[in-house]
Amino acid sequence: MKKIYTIAIAALLLTTGCKEASAPIDGFEANTTAIEAKASGGEYSVVIRSDKEWTAQADVPWLMVSPANGRGEVTCKIKIDSTLLNDARETKIRFVSEGWTMQEVVVNQAGFGRSIVPNTQEVNIAASAMRSERWVEVDITSNVEFEVENNYEWLSVGDYTLTLDRGARPRTTRLRLDWKMNSDPEVREAVLELKAKDGEALDMPATLTIRQQAGPLIEDNRAGDSLAVITIHDKMACWSSNTLSTSESMNRWECVRLWEATDPSLPTPEAVGRVRDLDLSYFNTEDGIPTEIKHLKYLETLSFMGNVNTMLKSIELCEEIATLAYLKDLRIAAMGLVSLPKNFADLGNTLETLDLNSNNFTTIPEVINEDNFPHLKSLNLASNRRSVVSNLGSANVNEIGLHCDMRSDNAIKRLFLWENLEELGLSYNYIEGALPDFRSGEDGVRGYTYEDVAMRGDTLNYAVEHNLPRILPNMRALRINLNFMTGEIPDWLLYHPNLMEWSAEILVYTQMEKSYDTKGHVVGFENIPLSREYYFEAYPLYRSRYEFNDEME
Repeated sequence: MKKIYTIAIAALLLTTGCKEASAPIDGFEANTTAIEAKASGGEYSVVIRSDKEWTAQADVPWLMVSPANGRGEVTCKIKIDSTLLNDARETKIRFVSEGWTMQEVVVNQAGFGRSIVPNTQEVNIAASAMRSERWVEVDITSNVEFEVENNYEWLSVGDYTLTLDRGARPRTTRLRLDWKMNSDPEVREAVLELKAKDGEALDMPATLTIRQQAGPLIEDNRAGDSLAVITIHDKMACWSSNTLSTSESMNRWECVRLWEATDPSLPTPEAVGRVRDLDLSYFNTEDGIPTEIKHLKYLETLSFMGNVNTMLKSIELCEEIATLAYLKDLRIAAMGLVSLPKNFADLGNTLETLDLNSNNFTTIPEVINEDNFPHLKSLNLASNRRSVVSNLGSANVNEIGLHCDMRSDNAIKRLFLWENLEELGLSYNYIEGALPDFRSGEDGVRGYTYEDVAMRGDTLNYAVEHNLPRILPNMRALRINLNFMTGEIPDWLLYHPNLMEWSAEILVYTQMEKSYDTKGHVVGFENIPLSREYYFEAYPLYRSRYEFNDEME
């Protein structure tokens, strides 16, 4: 009996519910009178109940009602397009039956505010990485032309394009940020402000934070030197045979030599056990020498040689190199250097040897002169060529390598007036024009005197009697071959007291064959001597010292 009563009650409730659900509709009603739409548009629903046929009417093209007519209970989908405006817009949907407006639904759509929105507010980057990996991209969605305010030297913003082709509707562009390595043992942070180019305010400020990890802590001690060498080695991606093994003590690394207490030139007792010489070769870097070089404060000799694709690189030497107070010998060869730092002259008190061969200089750096480097004895600027050209007249001389004209370039002329130089290498560049014909008494040039004869212990009577200009008097190795020089060889060179030590037939007289300078002149000197006899007649005591073959090889 209990079961029968339970079933009867359930049936009664079900019958009552059905009657309520199917209750007759009297008149017209909608479940809302207003729709608040986003600027980006979207789809919204309105439930209509009516006992009569009705039609939905809207007077704007950016809104669609589906279905647009009906009877009974109907769910209408209101599809709203994205706006193209900054300001809000409004319209009404009228539901009409038999010519009468039964109800209106107001549609308010917000406008796109002036906005610049990064897809992330914060980006974290490593302290160091290969050049090819040192960048990050951030998507920026904006409806105004914008610019990035960047006051940070270690960040650079790439070019970008934002196409605002739909009014105030936002568009997205991709912003590329390139970053430099962090050599300081502290996290550094950059807050970039994104501003509208028209100067008008945004609805909300737009910023992008770049946070970079700290570099290694390098202390001023032997362990710090070890870490500095490892960091430099890794950043430059070295793979040479004289590489280092971190599992071994630093004094067993082939690429370094340490100061010992018995070294005569030990700069200070604190230098014992610190790095004296560093020699790294064969590497792949776009950045050149890392700033960690500054921690090797007792360096006496520093050598880097052999960058991958040297001729394609355009590397600026870091300023930290000039802080090495004890540096005597510096070689940076085949790296791709195009410039020296402004403070490079700070090395002038100690530097004796400077080798910059096989780089990409286009002119002789102004900082390299006798005033800045009074103790320099050896200077090598040979082989600064990006490409091989035989006709300078049809080449862009600003792009092919080290080019200068003897007829107008004072920088190269000053090199020949550098008295203390004992070695000068200028071979295989694009130097054109005639060698300067210096004259005693002009431009500060003096002639040889009998005092010079007494000091050398040689017979220099010819030089004194003919008032020969005293040019490069201490030169032991002059190399100017394989350039684009023309004209006559001047007497100061033909009768130079050290000429026999220079292998002049090969390293001085020989210029580029079958080549032309910018004026169309055939390259080569006009008065190359056919034998040494003229020289031994001028300096008879030299005959027994140098004569082994009277004819030039």
